[in-house]
Amino acid sequence: MVGPDARTDECTPETPMRLLSLALVALAGSLTACATTSTPPPSEIPPALVAASTEPAAIEATGLTLEGTLHLPDHAEGSSVPGVVLVHGSGPNSRDQTVTGQLNMGFGFELALFVELAEALQAEGYAVLRYDKRTCGPFNGLCENDYPSPSGALSVNDFVDDAQVASRWLGAQPSVDASRVFVVGHSQGAAFMPAILSGEESLAGGVSLAGNWRPIDAILGYQLDFSIALMEAAGAPLSAIEAQLGSLASWVADLQAVREGTFTGDSIGNLPVGFWQEWMDLGDARADTVAAESRPMMALFGGYDWNIPLDPEAGLWAATGVTTVELECVTHALNCVSNPDWESLGADDIGRNLAPEVTSALVDWLDARAAE
Repeated sequence: MVGPDARTDECTPETPMRLLSLALVALAGSLTACATTSTPPPSEIPPALVAASTEPAAIEATGLTLEGTLHLPDHAEGSSVPGVVLVHGSGPNSRDQTVTGQLNMGFGFELALFVELAEALQAEGYAVLRYDKRTCGPFNGLCENDYPSPSGALSVNDFVDDAQVASRWLGAQPSVDASRVFVVGHSQGAAFMPAILSGEESLAGGVSLAGNWRPIDAILGYQLDFSIALMEAAGAPLSAIEAQLGSLASWVADLQAVREGTFTGDSIGNLPVGFWQEWMDLGDARADTVAAESRPMMALFGGYDWNIPLDPEAGLWAATGVTTVELECVTHALNCVSNPDWESLGADDIGRNLAPEVTSALVDWLDARAAE
């Protein structure tokens, strides 16, 4: 007989119902303990991952709104990533910087150089901004944007200013580290890179991809001589050489007259003389501009570049302390030609994409600078 005040303990036989109740209590305690120990404190919860994205960009510049594309990489929510602004080569280029060949060498296909370059850098953790050049728009049927037709007063400084404005815009984006934004120019944009860097304090450094050191009139003179030699080596008659290179020869002669102060015309190659003079002045000042710059710069050259000669251009950049990279198979378009004998080139010898060697060299340099 168990009285009303008697204890029921481990020595007392249990009823099935009580055993079930005890089991449920034990199970509930076990579940509570499990939930408590498996949930880390808020300070230890890793931030959410923001997936890579591609977004439209609108950048207010002088006289127009630059339209472009912003590539953002995978990144932790609340974190910031380094950034790159891509600056075009000569001509009315879109944000894609589509190329079909180099001087005296057609590829037979289109290479969307800036698309491939942006996607490669995005995959490596960089935010990348590419935009339509102000000379590419509905007025010439080359870009679908709202750009007005450029005035006759178009200036080289407009392109430099646009790149600087774009750099500040990129640095102001919430997921971009404003202290780690770099300018990367190709061809004309590469030659402009020191001036862009010099006038924009927020930039962390700059890269020249296939950019000339000597001023534009000297480079065009080289291109004329190179083209004549190439066509002669291929057995072209003098009449064909003159027909194909007549415009270039005229430009070279006119620019020589501009330099000597004897040119009396208003334009050269559909561009005002003032534009060419600014372009030449920028080249003449390049040595002083680079010498006065303390931020890091890199210049990359291709051994198969027929627009900008590796020799002497790479040596001229290197002589001022700029890091130089030379890639033997790379063309002016930054793809790779695998056959060193240009006279026997076949379609399969010409790479259809951005050379991976270019991406590797660029990322290695950027990673080292971004970590400083």
